[in-house]
Parts: sequence; C-alpha cells; structure tokens
Amino acid sequence: MRLGCVVRDIGEAELAAAHAVDYLELKGDVLCAELDELRTLQKGLLATGVPVETMTSPLPRRFGCRVVGPDADHRRALEVFRAMTERGGDLGVRMVVLGSGQARTVRDGFPVAHAETQFRAFVEQALEVCRERHQHLTVEPLHRGETNFVNSCAEARAMLADLDEVMITADCYHIVTEELDIVAETAGRIAHAHTSSLPRGSADLRPDVQAAFVAGLRAGGHDGGLTLEDSFDDPAAQLPTALETLRRVLSAHDSEEW
Repeated sequence: MRLGCVVRDIGEAELAAAHAVDYLELKGDVLCAELDELRTLQKGLLATGVPVETMTSPLPRRFGCRVVGPDADHRRALEVFRAMTERGGDLGVRMVVLGSGQARTVRDGFPVAHAETQFRAFVEQALEVCRERHQHLTVEPLHRGETNFVNSCAEARAMLADLDEVMITADCYHIVTEELDIVAETAGRIAHAHTSSLPRGSADLRPDVQAAFVAGLRAGGHDGGLTLEDSFDDPAAQLPTALETLRRVLSAHDSEEW
C-alpha cells in the first residue's frame, strides 16, 4: 500500500517530500489562488520530486456551494468543481475525493429521498467533468459532526450502486467516530483511503486501530493509496513521527507480525 500526505501549502509539501511519501494529496483550498501564485505552487511542487496524484475538498467551503436542499445550485457547484479539477489536473491530479460536508448537508425538514436524488444527479455531472480530464472520482463518507448525509461506506455504496465508475474513499477517522465496521461492507468499491490521529489533530495515531483499518482495507481488496490527513501543532516534529508509525503498521501487516 502506498503512503501519501494531504498538504495545504508548499511548506507542508516540502516537509512530506523530505520524509519520502509516495505521493501528495492537495486540499482544494490550495488551488483557490491567483494565477501567479498557482505558477509558484506548481514550480514548488515539481521541485519536491513527489507526484501530486490526488485532490480532496473540490468544493472549498469558501464558495458556499450547495448540492442538496431547496438552495441547491448544481450549476454554480459544477463551475467550482470544474475549476478545481482543471487546476488540480494541471498539477498531475488523477483522483478527486468528494467529501464537502457543507455542500451536502440536508436542512431540517427537507426530504432525504429528494436530497439523495439531487446528490446522485450532482455526482453524475461531476463524473462527466472528471472523465474529460481522465480523472477518477470517489465519494468520501463523513461523520455526523461534519454532515448528516452519507455517513458510512455502506450508505455510499448503496447510493452509488449502479455508478460503477464512482468509487469510495474510506476514512479511518470518520469510520471510528461513527463506530462502524471498518470497511467490510464495501469490498470492491474502495479506491482510496485517508487516515489520521484519533481524534484528528490529537497526534495519537493509535497503532492498533490503524492496523485494523489497514487489514480491513486489504480484506476489501484495496491495496492503493493511504493518505495521512491530519492537523499538527508542530508539523516538523509530528508529521515524521506519524508517517513512521503508519509505515510500521503497513510493514507489520505485510509480514503478518502485527
């Protein structure tokens, strides 16, 4: 399994590269910059020598996009999504992770069945945008503290049942927060994975939980990317430690010694 890191600026990218991650994953917010800043970002990312393969948060919160509810505006959301995927594609992004809890939260009193229809319609349109750029689209279930809609891999799988090209990103933090089975119910649909300290930002990786997560991913047929997505008070000290912990978990699982 390849190990990556979510980065929010060139400094984080350089730090992750210095500790030999296999790939970088960008936050969509990084791409909300003027063209001159984007060119500087592109040069800096290229200089790290680490490929930028994935992007998360393609509907940055600052734009206030809504894809479900009475205020849903797919035209506006797709404009933002298209711009983010185009900018990401210029940097090498080939996988897009659609989390964006704010955009998909269902307002009180709005029919959930209608929200499901709206979300499906947006995902289908987003898939077309990704196809144009030869990118893969995944949907990320989020915990209820971030959204009340699509909170488990099982829910995502059911909603995407006949959209074979749209896969799932499984996130250890969200799965543990929701107290769910790791990934058993989504075998064959996971194309990407996130993990972090538990709770996120605590710097507590809980290696036993990480080992169970990795085992669940592999039991479900996933052997691709595992991205560290975290918030650190002292990245220079904490990021290398977190990456080393995850490498030991992956290595131990490979040797069946964990």
